[in-house]
Amino acid sequence: MLSLLIVCVFAAPAASDVGQIPSPQTLSKWNFMLENKFSQLAEQVTHFKYVQKIYESDNKHVRLRELNGEGMLKQTLSKMRDLLERKEAALQRLVQAAEDAVSNHKYSPGLNMLDVPYLNMKELRKGDERLRFNPSFLQNVTLKESGVHIPLEIYEGWMGHRYKVLWWHDPQILNGLRWSSALDAVFKENARLDPNLKWQYFGSQRGFMRVYPAFRWPENTDLPDLFDVRRRSWYIQGSVSPKDMIIMIDTSGSVHGQTFDIMKIAVKAMLHTLGENDYVNVAWFNNEVDWVAPCLSTLVPATSHNKRLMFDAVDQLQEGNYTSYSAALEFAYEAFRQFEENKQPWEGSNCHKVIMFFTDGGTEWPEEVILKYQSDNVTRNVRIFTYASGPHPIPTVILKSIACTTNGYYNTLTAAAAIRPRMQDYVKILGRPLIQSGEDTLYEWSNFYRDIGGLGMMATVTLPVANLTEKSNQSLVGVMGVDVALSEIESQYSKQIVGPLGYGFAINQNGFVVFHPRLQDQLAFMEEPSDLDILELEGHKLDSVTVRDAMVAGEEGSLLNVTHLQILDSKHAMPVRMNFHFGQIGNSTFRFCLAIPVNHVVMEVSSQSHEAGLRFESNKGVLVAPWTFCDGLDQDPSVMLLSEAIANNTNNCSQKNLAQHLLWDAAKIGQILKDWENKAEPRARSRFIFTDSGITAVHPDTEKIHFINQRDPSRNGFFKQTAQSKSYVYRVKHAKRNAVRTTSVMVGRKIVIKQQNRVFIAAAVGAEVDEQIISQMFLNITSTGVGSNNEVLCNKPDELTCYLIDQGAVVVASNQENAKIGVRLSDLDPQVMSQLLSEGVFKREHSFSHQTWCPRRKTRKQMLAELAAAGSSRFGLFSASWASNLLSLVDTLTLTLSTVLWWGLPTLGETIAAVGWEPSVERNFSCVTRATWLHHTGRPHFLGAYECDQCVRPITAAFLPDLALLLVVADAPCQCRNNAFIDVSNTEMDACSLKSKFRLRPDTCFHQDNSSDCGLSSSFASSCSLSPLLLVLANLVQQVLIFRGPN
Repeated sequence: MLSLLIVCVFAAPAASDVGQIPSPQTLSKWNFMLENKFSQLAEQVTHFKYVQKIYESDNKHVRLRELNGEGMLKQTLSKMRDLLERKEAALQRLVQAAEDAVSNHKYSPGLNMLDVPYLNMKELRKGDERLRFNPSFLQNVTLKESGVHIPLEIYEGWMGHRYKVLWWHDPQILNGLRWSSALDAVFKENARLDPNLKWQYFGSQRGFMRVYPAFRWPENTDLPDLFDVRRRSWYIQGSVSPKDMIIMIDTSGSVHGQTFDIMKIAVKAMLHTLGENDYVNVAWFNNEVDWVAPCLSTLVPATSHNKRLMFDAVDQLQEGNYTSYSAALEFAYEAFRQFEENKQPWEGSNCHKVIMFFTDGGTEWPEEVILKYQSDNVTRNVRIFTYASGPHPIPTVILKSIACTTNGYYNTLTAAAAIRPRMQDYVKILGRPLIQSGEDTLYEWSNFYRDIGGLGMMATVTLPVANLTEKSNQSLVGVMGVDVALSEIESQYSKQIVGPLGYGFAINQNGFVVFHPRLQDQLAFMEEPSDLDILELEGHKLDSVTVRDAMVAGEEGSLLNVTHLQILDSKHAMPVRMNFHFGQIGNSTFRFCLAIPVNHVVMEVSSQSHEAGLRFESNKGVLVAPWTFCDGLDQDPSVMLLSEAIANNTNNCSQKNLAQHLLWDAAKIGQILKDWENKAEPRARSRFIFTDSGITAVHPDTEKIHFINQRDPSRNGFFKQTAQSKSYVYRVKHAKRNAVRTTSVMVGRKIVIKQQNRVFIAAAVGAEVDEQIISQMFLNITSTGVGSNNEVLCNKPDELTCYLIDQGAVVVASNQENAKIGVRLSDLDPQVMSQLLSEGVFKREHSFSHQTWCPRRKTRKQMLAELAAAGSSRFGLFSASWASNLLSLVDTLTLTLSTVLWWGLPTLGETIAAVGWEPSVERNFSCVTRATWLHHTGRPHFLGAYECDQCVRPITAAFLPDLALLLVVADAPCQCRNNAFIDVSNTEMDACSLKSKFRLRPDTCFHQDNSSDCGLSSSFASSCSLSPLLLVLANLVQQVLIFRGPN
């Protein structure tokens, strides 16, 4: 329950002259008057008694029952399993069709672009007549064919899709486009069999992606298109078994300048390819060796937290001294040995073991070290992938020998432009055993990520696609994927049945959150989703750990009557007694849990007329929760649309309890809105009612826009608070009206239905009152005392500080002129708040906020290096907005001419670095922060004092149960040398402090590879076949075209 506190603070001039708070008689009077007057105001502005009477009338078609949580869990798990199996069946049909098409395709080296028609999604423009709006995809699509996305540098040419270069094409891409066009028939058949099916796609090992249905690719005129399907987590996870990886980066004196930059970008790009089932660490070496991040002293999960720590550490590396390959490899091999000896049973991949070795070349042959560890059972299967880095790597024969001796792979990185395609080579090599295994049911479910197609949070189920032409040497063609929307999975359980305080969440076999009500969407689809453990949201108490570990292990069970802290919003939380019921979803990596309040009651409604809903003319002032009320009916329907569907018995919703419940509420709300219209209340800025069935009604209707984010009861903190409270609830609300920020106080109370000994929370009715009305009432009451005329009252703000606060310690009213309503008391008066915390009136709780933006200052060169590692186009320069001025034309010509001297191609980062631009820039990144909540412990009274520097400041606090508020009164603040400070700010999660937690590693591993290919055929030059002269000419032409703009 949330309550408000009135806080009065009195300051004493010295210990010998301690200030006095008002007399007990005065404080008692204030308590009584506040509860009496504020309750009267609440009843008058909300018409609570009238609304309660409406809900108690005519309930003959209503039945209350206690929810069977275990039974609901079994039904939900069954529905979720069937849903996932439908997606897997669709995927299996696609893979079979793809492998047949590859086997039947005859490779043609002479194909050109005109021979292979395809729909390039980046060429689609707004208003294209081929596209039609589709409500299932929330945008314009074409169901007639699939669309294709191709990364800029691998096929479309460095001039971008706006300026086609017909004389440069890749026959392998063209052949892939030709055979994969056969997938369109299966795409369409899958969509017919499953109307709720979302995106279906094939990601080619060559880099192109075919998607059904085709849509207009998102366009950003200021940045190059960074998307490459091979870098998506679902692609990598679906094409290679998990791995333990140690990355070694040479920091000797010979790797200075451009070579060192290339290696740093490459290491980050390598880290980007790793997922949550992989373990990794990065070490630097010259004649010494050590981990780049001192707090990571062994292999750790490749989570976004750990990778971010390594990114930052790599940025700080400096070159110097000479190099020792023997010392570096000895360190790496020993790290594998120590990890195997000391790890917990659940740690590590127990699959591939690889060393990624980045250096500019050398002559030292560490044969003795390699032979020593190849005879060790723990390290004999470690494979070393070597990367000769820099525009002029010194002799690389040794690097080739190291790779071939250890069944690894040798590659070259002569320019930053080569990093992205070369990083894909190792995935192809390590993925060979999986393809050659012949297994065709290796379904991999990704965690949820934000869909680039605009459908919100998606998970992808994948299967690898093999080239079966040569039975003895099968190879990876690509990865097939089918999406399932988070909203579709969540719709398999009824949010309305579990009530505003109940919720469902899912985790995977690593304990990471798949979905949770508090989990926000990612803010940018190119940012990786943070791998947030469920304990960071549910708390680290023993009960939460028990539930987590049982879910990770795939157990089905329950944990009953657990005290659980529910987070309502950024400032409010409250303890609730909950039952947790959990189990595994089929054979997938997902586990689902229903969290339901103890003794939760549900209401079953029948025989409701649809006419009440039809009377909601134009839906004025009415909002509906974004739930699936009827099969096949879009989310966010109007009440009238729902009523028509029910009346016509369409969309399979006429018998659904949720739809019936909504109609029952609609009839009640019609009467309530009429009452509000006939009985104006000038003190109410708006009046509203939130119903359990998902209707939100607001009067006047012009205020409806300010309640859109509260229309879902499961995400409505105010509804949750009133549901748990036995009295009125007060909450400060900020809103923008006519571009002016306004502050009001929401006051409301729950509406209940009683039947026998059961109580059902049907709704919450409330009103918005201007904060000045609340403040004036507060001051009027606390400015009159009982007894002595010398008594200090709240009308003397310099001598007495008085606060009315809620159970989240948020100030609702104050006698201080500069006090901001709606902020925490800890911000306004840390002395008082610290005393209330230390005396147990309030308690501080910590949890984590997912996907917030954290600022980080970086040099422009560091920022661009990260962009390059994340997938910057080789020719990204020519898509940047600043390239359209004359100065960039001159700079580009200079840089292009210098490029010819070392036969490499510049990236955007290299270009800016070359012309000397090094300003510091601010770049936000996606992160997880620790947040703090304060909540009232239930203690009804407090009398004490804050002391510092011989100053004694009396403080009293009293809980007002009819208002769920607290009155706090104190003397004026003490002037202390070390003032009290309550830190409630959000701070970034410290990755170094995260401890290893129980997980369930994947139960399959394919790592045996007898191939003799170790990369000796890798070429030193860039993959581009253009001559240096043509590069210079083409760069100039491109700049002129950009300067002039497209036709």
